[in-house]
Amino acid sequence: MLADDFREIGSSGIMLNKEDCLVDGVVLSEMSIHNYEVEQLAPDVVLATYYIKDETKGRNTLRSSIWKRINDRWQLYFHQGTVSK
Repeated sequence: MLADDFREIGSSGIMLNKEDCLVDGVVLSEMSIHNYEVEQLAPDVVLATYYIKDETKGRNTLRSSIWKRINDRWQLYFHQGTVSK
C-alpha cells in the first residue's frame, strides 16, 4: 500500500519514510473518520482529506494523504497528520 518513496509528516512533526513505518509498525486505536473528501489532482493522483477522532489517544487530527496510481495500483505517496481540536 505504501509507495517506495512514501513520506509522512507525523502529528509529532517528525518526517518518516516507508522503512520507518514498516519497522515501527501500526498502533491500533479506536478511531472514527469524519468529513472524508477526495479531490483529483491529476489523472493518476488524488488528495484525500479527513478528520480523525481518536478515542484511544484522546485527541483529534486533521489528515491529508496523496495517493498515486503506480503500476496500476493506488499507493500512498504522502501523508500528514496535524493535531486539532
